Amino acid sequence: MRAGLQRVLATRYARPLARRNFSSSRSRLNANANTLAMSDHDHDHEHLLSLVRRMIPPLSPKLHKGQAGRIGVLGGSGDYSGAPFFAAMGAMRFGADLAHVICEPAAGAVIKTYAPDLIVHTTLDASAEDAERAARRELEGLMERLHVLVIGPGLGRSAFMQGCARSALHIARERDIGVVVDADGLWLLNSEPELVRDWSGAKRVVLTPNVMEFKRLCEAMNVPTDAPETRSGELARALGGVTILQKGPSDAISDGAQIPAALRGSSGKDMLTVSVPGGLKRVGGQGDILSGTTAALLAWGREWARGAYEHVGHAPRSDEDKAVAQHVALLAAYGASAFNRTVSRTGWERKKRAMVTHDLVDIVGEVYEDMFGQYQEAESKGKL
Repeated sequence: MRAGLQRVLATRYARPLARRNFSSSRSRLNANANTLAMSDHDHDHEHLLSLVRRMIPPLSPKLHKGQAGRIGVLGGSGDYSGAPFFAAMGAMRFGADLAHVICEPAAGAVIKTYAPDLIVHTTLDASAEDAERAARRELEGLMERLHVLVIGPGLGRSAFMQGCARSALHIARERDIGVVVDADGLWLLNSEPELVRDWSGAKRVVLTPNVMEFKRLCEAMNVPTDAPETRSGELARALGGVTILQKGPSDAISDGAQIPAALRGSSGKDMLTVSVPGGLKRVGGQGDILSGTTAALLAWGREWARGAYEHVGHAPRSDEDKAVAQHVALLAAYGASAFNRTVSRTGWERKKRAMVTHDLVDIVGEVYEDMFGQYQEAESKGKL
C-alpha cells in the first residue's frame, strides 16, 4: 500500500518521494517546473516568468548598495516577532540589497538576535509621549529611504499599531512608494478600504490575502463571496485597481483590468492563475516570505521601469518591454507566487512533516537561482 501511495504522489507532483540532490542540476529543476506548469494547462507560465526576469537588475559592479532594492517591513509587536523577520529576510535572500524592520521595542530586541543582516528600528513605542504623532515622524524619515514597504507581518491589531499602518499608507501614497499589504495590514483595510483606493500613477499596491482575509475584504466591499476563485478581479476593481494576489489551492492574481495581449491574456480574462504545486505542509511564515519576495520584485520592476538601471544597460527598450513596464505590480505578484510555491514544494520534498519556515528561508537563494538566476561577470570590484 505504501509503495502504491508513493507512486500516486510521485505522478501527481512530477517527482518521486525519494531524497534528491537539489543543488546538482539546475536544468533538471527548470525542466520539472516546465512540466508542472504544462500539466496544469498553464501554457503561458514560462512566457510570464520570462517577463518577470526582464525586471530583475543584473549583478554589476556599477550598481551601489541599495540600488537593487531597499525594502521595509512595518510589523513586529509584543506578540509577534517571527513574521517580520521572515518577510524581511525573504526579501534579502531573494536578492534585495537592504531590508529594514520597523517595529515595537519589545519585538525589535528579539528580531535583532535573529539576524544581524536586518536593520531593525525599534521606534514604534506606544508608551512614548504623543505616541502616534511621534511614530508618524519616525515613519516619514525612514520611508523616504525605501523602494517598497511591506505592511502587516506581525503588526497585531492594537489601536496604536493599526494607527502606524494607517500613517504609513498615507505616507506611501504621498511619496510614490510601493506597498505590499498582508496579515493584520489587511485587517485595517476591512474598515478603511479608502486607504488603498485610487492611488495616482502606476499601480504600486499589492494585497496578499489568504482565504479568510479575502472573504473579509469581499464582505467589506460588497463583493459576492461564492466561487471566490473567480472574484479577485471584482475585488481589485472595487478597491480602485489595486493588485490582488489571492492565495489558495491555485493563486489568482488581478488588478481588475483585462490581462493584455503582451502578457498572453485571453480576451475578457481579468486574472492570472498560478497552479504550480506547492508543498503538502502549511506552516506559519510562508505568507511572510511571499510578501517579502513580492516586495523585492515590485521594487526591482518599478526601478527598471523608470530607467534606474539604464547605466548598466538594463532598461525598457522594446515595445514588449514597455508593455511589461505598465504591469510591474501584476508581474511581481505572479513571479513571487510561482517562486514561493516552488520554495514550499522544494522544502517539503526535503523535510516532509518536519518542515518549518526557517527551512524555506534557507533555500530561497537556491530556488531563486534555479528560476530566475542570471550571472554577469564582474569587470572590476563592485561599489559599496
